Amino acid sequence: GVGPEKAQVIPREADGTLGEPTSFVADAHAADLLVHPYTFRNENEFLPAELRDPGEEPGDYGRAIEEQLVFWETGIDGMFTDNPDTGLVSRELFQD
Repeated sequence: GVGPEKAQVIPREADGTLGEPTSFVADAHAADLLVHPYTFRNENEFLPAELRDPGEEPGDYGRAIEEQLVFWETGIDGMFTDNPDTGLVSRELFQD
């Protein structure tokens, strides 16, 4: 498997919002590799601009589950996260 930085799967635009997914996941899967990007965090300062809670402090939690759901949609197989509870919730929501 491979563990790319998450921007290799979905880069950010100049304004800090999520861009379009790359072909990274499909290319890795074509080579029979699992993909586990890193590092997913809950704090606003690490989230794409559109998923930060406005008016909150950089260290406050934003909408991390929403970010993770976008990444699950790309076909990733897992993720590295500093908040495994959030990762489990997003995975369960994605599978439902």
